[in-house]
Amino acid sequence: MANRLVTLFRNYFITGVFVSLPLVVTIWVLWLVFRTVETTLGAFLAWVIGLVTGEPRHIPGVGLVLTVVVLMLVGMVATNVIGRRLVAAGERLLLMFPVVRPIYTGVKQVIEAFGVKRTSFREVVLLQHPRPGLWAIGFVTNEGRGLIAAHFSEPVKTVFVPTAPNPTSGFFVIAPERELIRLDMTPEEAFKIIVSGGVIMPNGPEDGGRSLDG
Repeated sequence: MANRLVTLFRNYFITGVFVSLPLVVTIWVLWLVFRTVETTLGAFLAWVIGLVTGEPRHIPGVGLVLTVVVLMLVGMVATNVIGRRLVAAGERLLLMFPVVRPIYTGVKQVIEAFGVKRTSFREVVLLQHPRPGLWAIGFVTNEGRGLIAAHFSEPVKTVFVPTAPNPTSGFFVIAPERELIRLDMTPEEAFKIIVSGGVIMPNGPEDGGRSLDG
């Protein structure tokens, strides 16, 4: 009885950690960004106020408000044709610097791949990885075509197999379409399974699914 209680409490604790971790990390990142913004822009505004009034004065929260306004203005500009051209020109300028290029490109690719409005992860599948008999969750990213498809006599798909608990890294796999088992779940549900290491599992139908044995 005592062992069952210990196991139950341990499972509750692990589940609580994995459920709370994304929220804690999100709050920590936001707090770090807000503190940095408030420190830099707040000091700049205090200096500007000092030039006008003759006495530097720090107003709490002004730097954060100004940052929000600036980001909204950038978003407004980037949504029109001229703005998109300016953003593209700025990106080309950044990519000219060897040190900046890999950092900017990597961050942009991660944001675009995991963005809410993107459809890069078209469907969630099961595939045998890293060897036959072992199964992993993957995300179909594209249809195999061009030079890749030319090497196969059957339809293939490109699949991203993320690692746990960090789904931003993983493996790029080209797999025959017939070997992929489509899962009736959203990418968000699949990410919860991966990040939690399988502790969090969505509810599914009791029958009617395809067997992993064939």
